[in-house]
Amino acid sequence: MFFQSNIGNCIKCNACTMACPVVSIEGISVFSGPRNLCVDTARYGNAAAILPSDVYRCTTCWKCEELCPQSLPLAETILELRKSIFDFNVLSDGHKKIIENIDKYGRSIVPITQERKKYKVKKAPLLYFPGCISEMRITSIFDSTIRLLERSGVKFGIPDEWVCCGAPLEKLGDSERLEFLRDRNLDYFDGFEDIVTSCPGCATHFLKYYDKDPLHTIEIVWEMMRKRKLVFKSRKKGLRVALHHPCHLNRTIGPQIIDQAYDILQCVEGIEIIDLDKPDACCGGGGAVVAGFPELALKLATEKMLDALHHDVGLLLAPCPFCVLNLRRPGIGKVEDFATFIERNLACKKEGDKKK
Repeated sequence: MFFQSNIGNCIKCNACTMACPVVSIEGISVFSGPRNLCVDTARYGNAAAILPSDVYRCTTCWKCEELCPQSLPLAETILELRKSIFDFNVLSDGHKKIIENIDKYGRSIVPITQERKKYKVKKAPLLYFPGCISEMRITSIFDSTIRLLERSGVKFGIPDEWVCCGAPLEKLGDSERLEFLRDRNLDYFDGFEDIVTSCPGCATHFLKYYDKDPLHTIEIVWEMMRKRKLVFKSRKKGLRVALHHPCHLNRTIGPQIIDQAYDILQCVEGIEIIDLDKPDACCGGGGAVVAGFPELALKLATEKMLDALHHDVGLLLAPCPFCVLNLRRPGIGKVEDFATFIERNLACKKEGDKKK
């Protein structure tokens, strides 16, 4: 009952399974893969036999859908599958912790810093939604984005009492809590015209469940560069940088934002942009896999970082808080959020506007 009507149009080419990063790392004996889960299960009515330890290994990278010649909704079907079998009691400890944190703090993680009350407003042209990781874990993303918006002259604010967007709950199949968070956020979003977020996962979720068309930070920076409101300084030392293409940015919001990111990087003097062998390969940071299967997420991140190491990359840039967090876990090479790097390389506008 949870399968899309056209899923039976599969031509058994196996392109989805061959492209799946989890099958590549774990093997088909550990993870059934998108075709087995989404097509064969439907065909033989074997949903009841699906194990959470199998279906929750999917990183929801959307690579299977990208390559499917029939354009079948494979990733969406896996999310529907999780929803149909959702049971808090059978979740892994890591997945249970996400839900417990949301119930207790309104965030998917335990807060370790104070909220920035200074930016709390109820009405502004632009709403900045930092997301849980940017606000409470990699706080440099929050701080740099604030400075970028201020330097751009954008009038913005952060709604009071916002809560997690609900994307982690979608990945667990907890639709009841997801709807509660959405309705609560929408009450606080009144008074704002547009939304910008640091997190491609939040942006995707707003697009799917909030009936909103959010911006990613890159889109603001790209526009302000065109208007000459943001100008880069000259770097004294050369740096080899590469760009990681987050799955939710590249495949669910739009690849044009990746193009804009390269446009921006080309304006930074003193850097050499390096192409990775697989810039769009999943790093393992999505799908709630880090919480449920941390060793799997670590293997995927390690593959990405070894790709960067192979090309002698000095700094890997990732425009996604979840990707930055997971890519740093192997301890191989340097990883920085895209907006943080951009803000750090801006020229001072005038005397008295010295960067800290």
